[in-house]
Amino acid sequence: MNLPVIMTKSSINKQVNKIMKLNKETATYGLKLSRQEIIQVLEVRKDLLRGYGRIEIGTDVIDKLIKSFYTSAYIQQDSYSTTLMELQEIFYYMKNETEDNLSDDEIIETLKDFFENYCKGSIELLQGREIESFSRNQRIRNQENDFFKGEYF
Repeated sequence: MNLPVIMTKSSINKQVNKIMKLNKETATYGLKLSRQEIIQVLEVRKDLLRGYGRIEIGTDVIDKLIKSFYTSAYIQQDSYSTTLMELQEIFYYMKNETEDNLSDDEIIETLKDFFENYCKGSIELLQGREIESFSRNQRIRNQENDFFKGEYF
């Protein structure tokens, strides 16, 4: 599915400025995104949305990811923007894999828990072992719920 992405220079600037304001909070943990890094994060987001066939207005997911993860001891300035881009990819993958049965906040909370407590900051472990296992279990739960609701009768 190739969805059109309508982004004006004005809307991009608004999104960049909104995310730049978060630098005030994140700077206390030594993390800051440059304007160019934010544009890169937004470009990755656009590509991910197109690739997953999703539509999203605004930068709420990016904002929530930043607010949830900037306090992590595992995120350093030199990998901050890359980590955000990878977390976005995992987030949208989970949205699709869980068939939108979890809210954005539930997914981000799950990601943060896995990242901090089970993966010790490893994106590779998060993408592989934890998310695959979680998604598989979530699909099984959804099928069981559908079965007991009479979806299969």
